[in-house]
Amino acid sequence: MTRTEILELANQLSERKGEKVLSLPNLYRLVLQDICKRQRFWWRRLVFSFQTVVAQPTYDLTSVVTTPAGAMTEILLEEITKFSLIIPTNPFQTAEMLPMYDPETLLEMIQNTTITSPTQGNVNAPGGRYTLDPSGINVIRMDPPDAAYTAYVVGWAIPNPATDSTNDAVPLIPAWGHNTIVSGLVWKIFKWAYGSTNQKTEDAKEEYEQGILDLMAKRQFDPNYKLQLAMSEDAVRST
Repeated sequence: MTRTEILELANQLSERKGEKVLSLPNLYRLVLQDICKRQRFWWRRLVFSFQTVVAQPTYDLTSVVTTPAGAMTEILLEEITKFSLIIPTNPFQTAEMLPMYDPETLLEMIQNTTITSPTQGNVNAPGGRYTLDPSGINVIRMDPPDAAYTAYVVGWAIPNPATDSTNDAVPLIPAWGHNTIVSGLVWKIFKWAYGSTNQKTEDAKEEYEQGILDLMAKRQFDPNYKLQLAMSEDAVRST
């Protein structure tokens, strides 16, 4: 479904209670984020690459092409789990970047203008530090590189569509989860229109919460699926 279709269906199912008072695009965004904040769904994992520039320490990722496809203008980078530079050698080698969290190191990196060269396989090598920059939630800061490298980032994403966006595609959440978005919108509208204890509100909330539980169900291509299955089995094993 598209964003327009989701909003229209939610309007119809909620007796069009919210369209005159509530900002449905804002409500839509809040429901998307609520669904994604509940669980690190596998479809929230984000992979993208960009080119570094000699001596340039910060990189705004807003326009970066991502996998799954989607503009970073409608996706927030919640957390980075892996950041590597591709070293142009044969055989293939990478330099792992080391994340920095403490404010003292951040201040040092902001003041640092020394061009450094990462070393393959050594996360403590000069030039191997990075952090998310205070200037923007999608801005990465690293020690100024000595060359142009292809940088690969793996992390967790969360949707953040603008209310005036012309993009009708739903960011991140796959097609089989769009019914949950509709349920969430209906619940929010009924909660405003009738209150939390109204039967319509309670029914809509129950449907919404069940939709999130359905999305949480493990799939067999999830690497944790077999582990979860083994831990939940009630069986006797031979030794």
